[in-house]
Amino acid sequence: MTMDIFSGTLEVEEVARTLKSVNAIGKETKSTIVLLDAAKIAGREHIESAVLHAKRSFAEGKNIARTLSMEILVYASGQRQCALAPRFGLHEGHNQVYVLILDGDVASAKDRIQKIVEISAEIRADTKVLMQEFDISEEELSIVGMSRIGELVQERVAMLDAWR
Repeated sequence: MTMDIFSGTLEVEEVARTLKSVNAIGKETKSTIVLLDAAKIAGREHIESAVLHAKRSFAEGKNIARTLSMEILVYASGQRQCALAPRFGLHEGHNQVYVLILDGDVASAKDRIQKIVEISAEIRADTKVLMQEFDISEEELSIVGMSRIGELVQERVAMLDAWR
């Protein structure tokens, strides 16, 4: 599995049109490309965990979504419903994102996606946003410590398999 993850920003006038451009790049480079809302992502490990779980669900025929990119969003969101997962993707206006490029011609896909997404420094998610999105309580966070919130998020991603 070849994978690249980087942070960036982009302006989105129409989500559907932007996704169409991203998907075209993915198709032409035989890559899966996912843009994830950086405000709701607990770092690269969160994305890597979502990818591993999504790929395994497809390999076992237990996927919820029809596409690998949507299955990755499902796992990244920690939600069982495909309808809720797009909250972790693009929205109209200014977007700070993590870009995931998986398999295929990753170098070519990255080169082409940079015409859409401007690379930027890694964005750290807001703790309050992560707590809300992943139903993490103050008590739970006080037990493990603020520095381990990423691990709690990854736990929620992994638990999605148990909740099926």
